[in-house]
Amino acid sequence: MNEIVEKEESKQLNVVVCWPKKYIAEYDTRLLSSLAEVFKSSLFAKKPQESVSLYKCLEAFLKEEPLGPEDIVKDSWVLPWLQKHCQASKKLDLWRLPEILVIHLKRFSYSRCFKNKLETYVDFPDDNLDLSTYIAHRSDQLCNRYMLYAVSNHYGSMGGGHYTAFVHHGADRWYDFDDSHVNPISQDKIKSSAAYVLFYRRVIEV
Repeated sequence: MNEIVEKEESKQLNVVVCWPKKYIAEYDTRLLSSLAEVFKSSLFAKKPQESVSLYKCLEAFLKEEPLGPEDIVKDSWVLPWLQKHCQASKKLDLWRLPEILVIHLKRFSYSRCFKNKLETYVDFPDDNLDLSTYIAHRSDQLCNRYMLYAVSNHYGSMGGGHYTAFVHHGADRWYDFDDSHVNPISQDKIKSSAAYVLFYRRVIEV
């Protein structure tokens, strides 16, 4: 599939070619690696870093979503009394919360032609994640507030990367685990666009 994008201001023409894997396997593309790069399109330029709160991510995750507007027969259900296809929707709810809460942030995006690493900065609470307004089955016996105790980070791209971890241990002390190296780190440094998996523990109320 070829996609042609033309900019009105400069009359510049960008051509993006996406080859299916089965066709790539039929040709020897090793010679292309020796060619010098003479032009790099701004189409692939890195966008400015975006920012979003963890609460906004939760709201998007729990939002009701319609299914299959383009294929009503495949992604629809039939009303028994009308024998008619109707558009269906899906919605996720948090029914009850665990003692240990693990939040996996979506860092990789896939489409027909591109695979991207998402560098969005997610602003997550480190001392008081309150999920009271997001839980469907509320219990007065359980606390719905959480404390962050670890962060798994991913640095790099889709082709390769490196993992590190920030872990809370002891009396308000955070540590940076990077392969065989462990160093203290200040709490204000644990938030970054590399955060990939967040680990929370339920607050014990006394």
